[in-house]
Amino acid sequence: MGILEVWHPDIEKFIVAKLDESKFTNFNISVGLWEDFWKALEENKEYPLVNPRNGKVVRYVDPRDIFELIASSAWRCADPGVLFFDNINKYNVLMPARNGEPIRVTNPCGEEPLYPYESCNLASINIANFVIEKEGKTEFDWERFREVIRIVTRTLDNTIDMNNFPLPEIAKRTREMRRIGLGVMGLADTLFKLKIRYNSKEGYDFMSKIMENLTYYAYVESVQLAKERGTFPLYEKTEYVKGKLPVAGYYDKNSWTLDWDKLVEEIVTHGVRNGMVTTSPPTGSVSMIADTSNGVEPIFSLVYEKRVTVGNFFYVDKVFEEELKKRGLYNELLLKKIADNYGSLQGIKEIPEELRNVFVTSMDIHWLDHILAQAVMQKWVTDSISKTINMPKYVTVDDVKQAYIFAHLTGCKGTTIYRDESKSQQVLVVNSEVKNKLKIEPSEYAIEVLKKILEEHPTLKEYFTIISKPKEKMEVKINLDPKDPPSDPKVHDKCPVCGGKVVFEAGCERCVECGWSACVVS
Repeated sequence: MGILEVWHPDIEKFIVAKLDESKFTNFNISVGLWEDFWKALEENKEYPLVNPRNGKVVRYVDPRDIFELIASSAWRCADPGVLFFDNINKYNVLMPARNGEPIRVTNPCGEEPLYPYESCNLASINIANFVIEKEGKTEFDWERFREVIRIVTRTLDNTIDMNNFPLPEIAKRTREMRRIGLGVMGLADTLFKLKIRYNSKEGYDFMSKIMENLTYYAYVESVQLAKERGTFPLYEKTEYVKGKLPVAGYYDKNSWTLDWDKLVEEIVTHGVRNGMVTTSPPTGSVSMIADTSNGVEPIFSLVYEKRVTVGNFFYVDKVFEEELKKRGLYNELLLKKIADNYGSLQGIKEIPEELRNVFVTSMDIHWLDHILAQAVMQKWVTDSISKTINMPKYVTVDDVKQAYIFAHLTGCKGTTIYRDESKSQQVLVVNSEVKNKLKIEPSEYAIEVLKKILEEHPTLKEYFTIISKPKEKMEVKINLDPKDPPSDPKVHDKCPVCGGKVVFEAGCERCVECGWSACVVS
C-alpha cells in the first residue's frame, strides 16, 4: 500500500498517479486524511501543505479542490482509496507503548493498520458453515461459532512463536505486540441461508452480532492465553491497563449483547496476550477454496458464464443453486438469463419475489448501504475492514464525495470506491441497456442513519438533499449543480495470469477463475 498524507506538497500528483493504468499496477494507493482536513473542509477554510523535512508550510490549498480531485480520480479509475487516520487512531490503545505516535500506515488492502515493521497473522472463519437445521428451523449455531473463535485465536497466537521472520526488526515488533487478525468469510451465503436480506435492518443487526461475538470471544481466549503464557510484552505501557479497548462498540453500552464490563475486568486483572485481535481481510483465494462468498461482501454475481474451448458453462452460487433446485427452477435458460442480467435476479419474473428480496448482489445494493454495512461491522472490529463500495456506472463524482463523508462520519477507517467499468479489468461485459435498468435506491434504514448524522453536522448538508416521498422509498440526491463527468477509461476484461474474468471486491482485484489477486496475498 502506497500512502501519502493529505498535507504533503505533492498530494495532487499522488492522487492522479494511477490514472495512467500502465503505472503502479501491482500495489494499491491511498490518501491519508486527518481530522484537521475534515474540519477545514467542513468550515471551508484554507488547508496548509507542509514540507515533511522542515515542517514549514509550502502553500495553502482549498480543501474542496483536493476533495474534488480525490473523488474524481476514484470515479475514473477506482484509485486512490482513502484512509481515515483520525478514526484509525481514535481508540488506539497501543499508542502510549509507541511513544505516543499514531498509526499512519496499513497493509495492502487496508484492513490492518500497523506500526513500522509490524506484521499480523490473518485467518477467516467460514460462518456459512454455522447455519444449521434445528427442530425444523434454520438458525445460526452461536455456541459452536464461539468455540471456533477461541480455537482460531489460539492458533494465530501459536503462529507468532512458530514463524520465521525475514528481518530482525519485524520479529521484534511483531512479538512485542503479538497482533493477530481474526476475521470471517461467507457472510453473503450465511444471510442467504437464513433468508435475510443483506441491506436490511435484520441484516445489519446480524452483521453487528457476528462481529461483536468475534471480537469478544477472541479477547476471552486471549485473556486465557495471558494467564497461561503471559501478556504481550508491551501490555503494561498500553491503555488496556486503564480498562480501555480499541473497540468503538465498547463505548456504546446500549448496543451491547454481551457483558463487556466483565471482559474488561478480566483484561485489567489478568492482561491480554494479543495487542489486537480482529480484522476483516479480503478472502479471494481462501473463500474460493472454501467454496463460499468473499469476506463480508455481498455476492458479486449469482451466476456468470464461463467460455472455454469445449463449450460454455455457468458458475452458480452454491446456496442459490440449492434453492433453485429445491423449487424446481434450475435450468440453463434461466441461468443464462440471470448471467445476462448482470448476475442479478432483479426484474426476472420467473424468480419468486421472496428470492429476489433475499438473493441480492453487490450491484443491487446502493452505495449508502454498502458503507453502512462496513460501518456496522467496523464498530466491533479492533483493526479495520477491507470492503469495496460498489457503484453503478452512471453515478457522478458528487456521489463519491457523499460516500466519503458518510463513511468517515459513520466510523469507517477507510474506504475503497469502485464505480462499474472504471478499471481495465472487469468481471462482466453487459450491454448498457441492462445496466441502465439497474437503478437502485438506498434502504430507508440507511437514509435514517444519514439523517441523524447530518443533524449533528449541519454544515455538510450542502452535499446532500434528503427527499422523502409518501408511500415511496426515500432517495439521496446531491444538492450541488452536477458537473460534467470525466471521460471513461478503456475497458478490458482479462486476468493477467489466465485470461479469465476479474472482479473488484474487498478492496482488491481478483480473478474468479484462477484465484489471481492484485493484492498478492488474499
